[in-house]
Amino acid sequence: MRRQRHSFDDFIAEIEAEAHAEGPGALAELEAFRCWFAQDRRRARTEARIDRGFETLAETQRRNALSDEDATALAVRAVREIRAERR
Repeated sequence: MRRQRHSFDDFIAEIEAEAHAEGPGALAELEAFRCWFAQDRRRARTEARIDRGFETLAETQRRNALSDEDATALAVRAVREIRAERR
């Protein structure tokens, strides 16, 4: 017997239907899980951006033969410029 594959959306819809059937407590628990996973997703994205930044800095330092001091100064300047643009 072959097992039927479901999409992620089907899986979520099934969980939501079960929560609705079980009542307010299950719905509150489902919402708590959504918040928890959203926080993890934001954390993972932030860590990925930081990793990309370090990789970019190391590549720039290597390509331009920058000292650690010069590379750090360049990174600090870039961060300050980005923050200024966001204000």
